[in-house]
Amino acid sequence: MNDTAIIFVMNWKYIRPLKVLLYSLYKQNSLQNIPIIMVTDDKRVLHDPFVRAVCHSIEFMGEEELAPFSSIRGEKIAEKSKVAFAPKYTFLKFSIFKERGFKRHIFIDADMLCLNPLDEELLAADYHVKAMKEVASSHFPIRAEDRSKFNEAKSLASVTRAFEPQENAPGTGINSGFVVLENGAISDDVFDLAISVASSEAFGAEQPATSEVIRRIPDCKFLELPIWYNARRRVFESLGETFFDQHADRIKLLHYTPGKPWVLGDRTPDYLDKLWLKWEQDSLEWVDEVTIRGSLSD
Repeated sequence: MNDTAIIFVMNWKYIRPLKVLLYSLYKQNSLQNIPIIMVTDDKRVLHDPFVRAVCHSIEFMGEEELAPFSSIRGEKIAEKSKVAFAPKYTFLKFSIFKERGFKRHIFIDADMLCLNPLDEELLAADYHVKAMKEVASSHFPIRAEDRSKFNEAKSLASVTRAFEPQENAPGTGINSGFVVLENGAISDDVFDLAISVASSEAFGAEQPATSEVIRRIPDCKFLELPIWYNARRRVFESLGETFFDQHADRIKLLHYTPGKPWVLGDRTPDYLDKLWLKWEQDSLEWVDEVTIRGSLSD
């Protein structure tokens, strides 16, 4: 994919899953030999040997770089999610809109795992924005959440409607964990628009704000990606292991939200946790090699 950059926005807590994600992309021969740009305000990320080995560039967000985010309204943000420079860390994700000299930006949340090769022709299709439409968390209760109103048929319908790519209204409630931007969706003007949107209206999180920004991009062509490109853990945990097994060969990127295998706490690992932990175990030698070599290239 020529003229493309992969962008990560993260703090030190995602270094461990980043290693596993990049290993899984390597094993699936997907998004290889593409420059990686890291956006972070965390010096632990900036100085991490693996991060420095895999990245084309690291954009460290110091006080001056964070200043534009200071106007973002935060009254709807949960107190535990607030940080000093902006209402919520993930508003740094607005950085994906900034011009860097590439035709295309691919943003990936680091808490993903690539289970099957990505269709790079699809990802390079001529649309300003490609992303998956969000599925309602309330339709997929997990663990101790109330299942008394769970309607399996309705939940399945919301998933099966998204099995194939489809044109849709721009920014229709996207999940911003995997987003492909190109052409008119990448510019400093769009970045300024994002800051303006989140500064003029209070949002409960970055995701609905990003959806609103995409809706306002002039003449935006939007492609809704299949659910497989941002397959949330919640969906498969709710619908069960049999459903996962039925579709495992279709899942491109499994998104570990909610529930991170690398921070289990008191939670007993389930089949999805064990899957990630197995991938991590398999990745250790590769991670060491890449770190010592100082690059992803052989």
